[in-house]
Amino acid sequence: MSVIRHIEIQNFRTIKKLSWHPKPGLNCLIGPGDSGKSTLLDAIDLTLGARRSYSFNDADFYQLNIQSPLSITITLGDLHDDLKNIESYGFFLRGYNATTKEILDEPQQGTETVLTIKLTVDCDLDPDWRLYSERAEADGLERRLPWKHRELLSPARLGTTAHQNLAWGSRSILNKLSEETLDVSSTLAQLGRQTREAFAQQQVEGVAGVLQQVQNISNGLGVPVGELKALLDVNGISLSNGAISLHNSDNTPLRQLGTGSSRLLISGLQKAASHSKVIIVDEAEYGLEPYRITRLLNELGSKDVEPTQQVFITTHSPYVLRELQAQQLHVMRRPTPAQVAFSPEHIQHTIYSLNGEGLQQATLRACAESFFSKSVIVCEGKTEIGIVRGIDLHFDQTITSKGVHCADGGGDAMFARAQIFSSLGYPTAIFKDSDKAEQHREHRENAIAAGISVFEWDHNRSTEDVIFTACPTTVIPELLNMAVERKGADAINAHIQAYSNRSVTLEDCLDRFTDDQRVILAKAANKKSWFKDIEPAENVGRYIIGPNYGSFTEDLTTPVHNLFSWAINL
Repeated sequence: MSVIRHIEIQNFRTIKKLSWHPKPGLNCLIGPGDSGKSTLLDAIDLTLGARRSYSFNDADFYQLNIQSPLSITITLGDLHDDLKNIESYGFFLRGYNATTKEILDEPQQGTETVLTIKLTVDCDLDPDWRLYSERAEADGLERRLPWKHRELLSPARLGTTAHQNLAWGSRSILNKLSEETLDVSSTLAQLGRQTREAFAQQQVEGVAGVLQQVQNISNGLGVPVGELKALLDVNGISLSNGAISLHNSDNTPLRQLGTGSSRLLISGLQKAASHSKVIIVDEAEYGLEPYRITRLLNELGSKDVEPTQQVFITTHSPYVLRELQAQQLHVMRRPTPAQVAFSPEHIQHTIYSLNGEGLQQATLRACAESFFSKSVIVCEGKTEIGIVRGIDLHFDQTITSKGVHCADGGGDAMFARAQIFSSLGYPTAIFKDSDKAEQHREHRENAIAAGISVFEWDHNRSTEDVIFTACPTTVIPELLNMAVERKGADAINAHIQAYSNRSVTLEDCLDRFTDDQRVILAKAANKKSWFKDIEPAENVGRYIIGPNYGSFTEDLTTPVHNLFSWAINL
């Protein structure tokens, strides 16, 4: 199979410049809206697709600047023997070093023989597909792939609508599957003749008088017509491509299948019909239930150890991400406004990838939703997630509207998870308590050195410590009632007594509260998990901390203010 080793794009639609070495097997592209994912898929399709022309327009040029030609250069390895023919392609065969990812202009020992195809379009909008090498360019040599070799490389593309592939159309999959066994044009012509013959043998009621009248008039005018007949006109029957389509057992056309069913079926047909092993899939989840997403991804090789095809997909579905291997994920980033403003000559899209090591797979599964955000707050646990979400809800989703998402850090794994998000280009922060400050010191310093912001409570305190010690006295009953509603009065009373050496009860805290009881309540809440889940912690943030935010002490408000300022001002 031919495999794409390198893609370089210049001045194509939203992409000023991009250089990427995709992996064999499945490559899943994600990124914020308008980051260029679909543009990249189109670039592959337009460069390798078996088409004789394409109607480019000014909008296909970066910022509509037709004075800067667009070019898409794709280097292919694992070539079919026909494509490594020295007589045909000797001046264009190049070498690829898989270790250094370097493309050499001539094959060398220890390198893979590759071919580079370059699509260029300038201001005349006339596309040119040709082979490329530096030495051929220097000598003024030009060579283009013959059609049969272009078909060897042409990718199969599964879009959102593809019902035409369930009939024998000019470019349908069924045509490819049957090109050696069925001549569709000849078959349709023969069916047309049979239809005319069958019609000729039928008596057409109501025309006999008309035929006689026309014949009498013709004879009277000296126009010899002989004996007239009413037959089907040769041009009256048009059985064009697409007239033959697939039907199920009750004669229902398969083009009436639901979107998901037709996509799943067509993906299998394309895999069987394509000469190339490069497959492009827009929005893999489109029209599919979760269990059928799994089936499609398996068909595309999501679990393959030894890939037999190279697949490029985009997705907006966390379910799709959870089905992938970490090394199959690639995050596409467009240049920042600052880069565009201050370094216009260095504007470049970037693709960040995972390698599948360490906690990457666990992070992909546990935090899939966060990979679709613009920036990430890795919270130490569910309590911290709930607190941030609750406060944000109270203040009208201030940070959610900025595309910020809270990821579950999984306790001590939060530092590794934050490093993963940061390595993929996400602005990343950690929000944690500080009851393990000494244990986390080195990890904290490493995170800050890697550009990750860390926000935490002061003085070695847990989140529950801060809530109960920083809150105004008036909200203590609200916190206790919320705990009682979740755990039951008897349980909460037992917890309070256990952590006060039987000296304080729930009733004391509700009716005779003193500041000395804050420490007892904090410890009981922490050790007995009064609010240790997203929903109860979110309720604390939304209905208690948010409405009374101005009455909490700086022990709580300063870290929260700093965290929200970071998220809002990115």
